[in-house]
Amino acid sequence: MRAVLVGVYLVTLAGCAAGLTSRSRTPDVSGCEADDFATGHVVFFGLTNNLGPGTIMKRYAGKGVGPEVLVDRLVADQTLTSTSPSSVVHHGRDWACSLGDSVARVFDANRAVGILPTSDSDNAKLALASRITVTVDAVRWDDLLEGPFRAVVDHLSDAGLKTDLLAGRYLIVSRALAARGIKVTALYDPSIGAGVKAALGDGRRNLVQGRVTAAVNLAWDGTTKLVITAPTEVYIAGQFRKFGSGGSPGDGTVEATDPSGQMLIRGGG
Repeated sequence: MRAVLVGVYLVTLAGCAAGLTSRSRTPDVSGCEADDFATGHVVFFGLTNNLGPGTIMKRYAGKGVGPEVLVDRLVADQTLTSTSPSSVVHHGRDWACSLGDSVARVFDANRAVGILPTSDSDNAKLALASRITVTVDAVRWDDLLEGPFRAVVDHLSDAGLKTDLLAGRYLIVSRALAARGIKVTALYDPSIGAGVKAALGDGRRNLVQGRVTAAVNLAWDGTTKLVITAPTEVYIAGQFRKFGSGGSPGDGTVEATDPSGQMLIRGGG
């Protein structure tokens, strides 16, 4: 299957913190004022259940980056029995306010490169919508905790993976934007909607493309309106950082201007 590339957007998102953190912090935002938001370079994920902080990302020369090792597998491979995937992540504070408008614009802008972990053809049909709108109940930034994550890496059973991580050969998802109560509404001309419905289906779907997954519900109103919801919170965007022998962010966040960090490859390189 041809890899699906999911692009970068530059948008006012949020956050008083950036990247790995060594301790729990005060809430990311204190309210809904515009001053609480900061502009950052963020990679669009679409809807996914499993690309949270700590995911190991592999570079594909001239193409982008894709998930190589999911954080739950990484934690399962190490010998610290008390460690769980949640123990390496700091969950930020939920907030609502104007970010929902930014999320809606970003989903609409990225419809051509795919908003679900499904086939190229299914995403292309989804993109035929005359209009796509997105609402969210709340969003938050989740950050990778430096100390616990470094302890996991130090105790990996996979010596080759440990060596590659400490040598800085992989990127990690250092921050991920979680969305709760997301609803994507796509409107179709009747002449198009029937074919889209036949391709995407109706009802609960557990979607998989490469290592990326998403549990969603597809609800159709005839063949002209599709509402996509997620039964649980999903990650919709993230930032990548380099990981080196010091367990620190290394050279820092991979900017949107860096070709190796511009695109998410769901299906592998």
